[in-house]
Amino acid sequence: MSKEAIKVIKSRRSVRKYIDKEIPEVILKEIIDCARLAPSGNNRQPWMFLVITDWEKKEKIASLARYGKFIKEAGACIGVFVDESATTTPLLDAAAATENIMLAATALGLGTCWVSSYKREHSEEVKKLVNCPPNMELAALISVGYYDESTVGMPKKKELDEVLRWNTF
Repeated sequence: MSKEAIKVIKSRRSVRKYIDKEIPEVILKEIIDCARLAPSGNNRQPWMFLVITDWEKKEKIASLARYGKFIKEAGACIGVFVDESATTTPLLDAAAATENIMLAATALGLGTCWVSSYKREHSEEVKKLVNCPPNMELAALISVGYYDESTVGMPKKKELDEVLRWNTF
């Protein structure tokens, strides 16, 4: 039994400082291919993924997103959009796809950071900036990029016995 998936899950961390290195298109496509394979309610797949590598657009998005200033330094920003009319579980679907993006990027040696964007102050302006269709909502922005591993530590997580219960609380 391979434990590679578990290793990737346990090594994923939020990265907010990136080095200046372009991400090859083939790698970005692989990440989005993993995103599209995420589970969704009734397999509706209500998402669209927008990969932004244009420096000016990343800089503008970073200026709009209060908690996403680091986006401008990332090699790419991935917008996860969802058609709320296509499913009864839009945020769950978008979250599953977002997690697939972060895990795929980690497996490929890239860092990521998730910026929650569902109906936030920045969402409408970002949607205008990227010519988002009216039926789509912005659920998440994800910075993706290469980083210096020595500058990123693993954040403190709760211990297993703090979050695990068996059969009852």
